[in-house]
Amino acid sequence: MPRFLIKLIGIGVLVFGLIIGAVLMVGRILPTRQLAYVAVRHTRSNLILLDLYHRIEVNLIPAAYMPSWSPDGQQIVFYAAEDNGLRNLYILDVYSQHIRRLTKNGASNIDPSWSPDGREIIFISTYDGQGGIYVMPVDCTDSFEHCATQLTPKDNNFYATPIWSPDGKSIVFVSTMDTVSPTSLGNTNIYRMDPDGSHVRRLTDNPGNDVNPSWSPDSRYLVYSAGNLEPSVTTALMIMDTKCNANQICIHKLFGDNVDMTPTWSPDGSSIVFADLVDNTYELYVTDTQGRYLQRLTYNDVSELNPRWRP
Repeated sequence: MPRFLIKLIGIGVLVFGLIIGAVLMVGRILPTRQLAYVAVRHTRSNLILLDLYHRIEVNLIPAAYMPSWSPDGQQIVFYAAEDNGLRNLYILDVYSQHIRRLTKNGASNIDPSWSPDGREIIFISTYDGQGGIYVMPVDCTDSFEHCATQLTPKDNNFYATPIWSPDGKSIVFVSTMDTVSPTSLGNTNIYRMDPDGSHVRRLTDNPGNDVNPSWSPDSRYLVYSAGNLEPSVTTALMIMDTKCNANQICIHKLFGDNVDMTPTWSPDGSSIVFADLVDNTYELYVTDTQGRYLQRLTYNDVSELNPRWRP
């Protein structure tokens, strides 16, 4: 990570610590009422912590993308861009403000997600020359070659956003593996596999793009964005029952025909937060699991994406 970014991060986490201390003096922060998300203006990004109970936003660190909370809510894994154009994974301890680099393998590493037991990180890496799904221990001190395990085959398929189920029994991810042109992003679907990469099965079959899957806390349902390519590019939030049979309706539309992206289930299973396109920027909204109510959470002139509830 560039030196000027490290300096900015140091200043940011210091300010964050002071603000959090002040908040703790006036009232107890409820972890289930906090969100981490990425605010993007042009090509610059910031990782933000939003406390919904106290209505406080705190800039955590600059130049961070795709945050994922540790199961205990104490750490965030994210990726950041390097000066050489590569991307690497870092872990931020929210309270101590310590930042640790997780990957350094001469490749780009993105889309990290924590395992339910807190021991491993799953992510996308171009280490094999293409993009594949890898997993490695959080406490790895050896080389990438010794620590990381590739779960997907070495092929030309596109892979993105692998996510563990809360019960640890499955991983869902986005891929083009069943399309005519595997490197084309015109038709991505959601797939499921076992934690060791075996028993891969396709969950969606949409002519457009199915992306951004997120598990419900009971590991039964998935919420995701389903995109249409014609006549205009729109996305809707869909919910899938992964345990329904062929005689049941397994997928239903939750909300929207606009551009609804990056949905995430709340830890108690009652709500879903997502980003919606409003006047050329993405703002955060929350809805119930039936889509009966809608509440806007942010009113900024930047795009807010990848919201993640704090456990």
